[in-house]
Amino acid sequence: MTLHAKIHDPHPDEIAPVPYLRNGQLISLIRWDRVAGDWKYTTLLAEYAGRDEKTWQVVAQGRPMILDRTEWAIFT
Repeated sequence: MTLHAKIHDPHPDEIAPVPYLRNGQLISLIRWDRVAGDWKYTTLLAEYAGRDEKTWQVVAQGRPMILDRTEWAIFT
């Protein structure tokens, strides 16, 4: 017997465009990680430089960064 994991369809918020973002705008991003059985979050305040379907392009701590959108989400 073979078991297949069901991949959920993305929630509209996960794929919806974020039309209000402008180059140079400060944005907050969040990432959740499982650490020693507990959920911990990391936040990042960054300057928005662009995005595509898979990545955020930002400048944080004076360095350009490309962050995976499956790991990092925008929050307000």
